[in-house]
Amino acid sequence: MFQKARETTFLESTSLLMTVLRWRKPLLAVTLISALAAGIFSGPSFITPKYKSTVIFFPPATNSISKALLDEHSSDKQDILAFGEEEQAEQMLQILNSDEIREAIIRKYNLMQHYGISPDEAYPLTRLSEEFHDNISFSRTEFMSVRIDVLDKDPAMAASIANDIAALLDSMKSKIQRSRASEALLIVEQTYQEKLQASAVKEDSLTRLREMGVMDYRNQSVIWNEEYAKSYASLSNDKAALGVLLKYKPDNDTSVINTRARIRGAESRLKDLQGKLDLLARYGGASVSLTEQLTLDREELAKMKEQVDKLRLDANQQLSHKFLVNKAVQAEKKSYPVRWMIVLMAGLGGFLIALLVLLGTERYREIRYRI
Repeated sequence: MFQKARETTFLESTSLLMTVLRWRKPLLAVTLISALAAGIFSGPSFITPKYKSTVIFFPPATNSISKALLDEHSSDKQDILAFGEEEQAEQMLQILNSDEIREAIIRKYNLMQHYGISPDEAYPLTRLSEEFHDNISFSRTEFMSVRIDVLDKDPAMAASIANDIAALLDSMKSKIQRSRASEALLIVEQTYQEKLQASAVKEDSLTRLREMGVMDYRNQSVIWNEEYAKSYASLSNDKAALGVLLKYKPDNDTSVINTRARIRGAESRLKDLQGKLDLLARYGGASVSLTEQLTLDREELAKMKEQVDKLRLDANQQLSHKFLVNKAVQAEKKSYPVRWMIVLMAGLGGFLIALLVLLGTERYREIRYRI
């Protein structure tokens, strides 16, 4: 069976070769005519030649100036000099395909008129969009860079459009990021000011407590309690000494008078210390609480101030969003149409069609002869 199949295949191949040889002149004529027609109709009289200009750039790994420059714990992905990867390249492509960039290029170069589209024809905007996407394309290369290709009948215009799109990418991404950073800055600044005002109220309350004498609750409490204990012990000793002196000496004795003076001084001292201790008992808790709250507030305010500075930097400064590899230049040779490819494909197509017609004609004759 396999032998029979091989013989059938061989006979069919031989038959095909014989058909080509038998009809070689008509086939050659059709091939030449097809190639000649393709060469004529692919010329500038029928197809407007177009020139290509290309911009190639790498996206950065990060566009946050504050993280790249001010963050002490920034990673490699936040390095201002690091090239971006697939995610960043896809983000760039999404922005490049945005309506804002497309409409800006259309307005600047009046592409509707440039492409010969009349506003009065049916669906002019649809045709304009199709022409735009046919002539302007964005893609990601195998090396994770982004490529902008522009085809146009004017080589200078093609280069200008490609470079302008790259510039618009920078301005648009900066606009998006600065808008978001400005909104975040407004929120953080408002929160910072509210926290600052709340801390100022606590500072005023603590200042009034200090004016009343509550400076440092813990140290004052220790010192004043020690002083109270010493004064109380001194008073007790002097009272005991006075009782002994009065047994042996008259009231006008110098030692009796001095002892009584010390007792009065100790009593006055104890009264003063008791007032201070009562003041600490009344306001000491508030002083400790305010001091602890202000310590926490100062830490939070320092972090918030750092965040405000970073957001202000991101909102007010602009950093390029690409590492430019190739800038678009005016092309010297046209890129479209590729005439030799058209001629080759037309000649090959004409040959195959003619061969199929001949084979079909011969097959039809064989069937009719058998009938």
